[in-house]
Amino acid sequence: MTINVRPVVVTFIGSLVFLSGCATSVAPNPNASHSYHDELGEFRELPRARLGALPFKGPFTLYTAADVSDLGTHTYKAGPLEIDNERERGIVYTRRGGFLDIAHVRNSADMTAYIHARALLAIERGWEVFEFKGHEPSTYRVELCYPDDWERLDVETRHRYTNELALRLAQRVAFDVMTWHEIITWHGYKSTIVIPENNSAFTYDDIPSHALGVQLAAEALRTGRDFDLEMSRLLDEALSDLGAVEGDELDLAMNEVEGAWWDRLRGPERRLLDIGTDDGKIDPWVVNGHADEPRPYSLARMDDIEGRDFSGFYRVQIDPNVLEGFAIRSVIGEDREYIDPETDFPVLIEDIADSLDVERVQDLPEQAARR
Repeated sequence: MTINVRPVVVTFIGSLVFLSGCATSVAPNPNASHSYHDELGEFRELPRARLGALPFKGPFTLYTAADVSDLGTHTYKAGPLEIDNERERGIVYTRRGGFLDIAHVRNSADMTAYIHARALLAIERGWEVFEFKGHEPSTYRVELCYPDDWERLDVETRHRYTNELALRLAQRVAFDVMTWHEIITWHGYKSTIVIPENNSAFTYDDIPSHALGVQLAAEALRTGRDFDLEMSRLLDEALSDLGAVEGDELDLAMNEVEGAWWDRLRGPERRLLDIGTDDGKIDPWVVNGHADEPRPYSLARMDDIEGRDFSGFYRVQIDPNVLEGFAIRSVIGEDREYIDPETDFPVLIEDIADSLDVERVQDLPEQAARR
């Protein structure tokens, strides 16, 4: 795809930036007003925060099993207790998709919807930068680079491209947001200030849960119907399709990998560090004796939208804005303001793997990955 770079003219409105060309050095403006929020509809505010759990029992794991037959109605924004029946959290084991954390599935789905609203508005208006914050202090800055012929496309074609680009971009950026959370918690960030979370970073339920969540969100958004109701339906269908088991088999599968994947005293013994860098797919870990054929989770692709390659359409930059950012920059080896997920995440993942003194998950022998 040819990217058209022209002289840059910048005007801030809210925290979106209007430009006449692809931006390369525009500083974010987090203190600007958010007058455009009313145009974002039901996703103008951050979604509810949910509490995850480690995929095994023990002190401080916050473990609870989810009842796959009664997950309630997915709810993007918490409402009155008398009408909010979402079962927001709990661990599930699936015979094709491994261990899943329902809170992480829901959180990644909602983050996809949150980003999608902003990406769609930005592309429709022709803006070339938008930024947002999640629940952590970090700022995400998304640059958009349109192809040379963008303005010459007929209205219908541009409309189709806009809708699909916004969906796929939202999936990929939401996955980056969730991966960033794992990275900063590994380096010591605490959502609750006092409770350490590095033990929960990159446990073998996290990345599959994020990949499933962004996938389901895109499917729900494509319907154009009520997001919460569609997410509820799609989540139930996905868990059934992945072979979610009942409570007794969940305990059996969890106990089968005690000593290999987790330890009652030390916590996680293995971390799933595959974020799809090489092939755009996440291979779940399934347990021998409690598995059918594992089913990889596929990340959204930008290189084939109606046969056209939009791989260079967007770029994400993360301003850590957390103390752990200093340690993260030292791993990258450059003292710069922004973290680039495309180039920096693989370096950070390798450093985590090295510090664990284990092989990368995709390099593990089949039996080690499945046991």
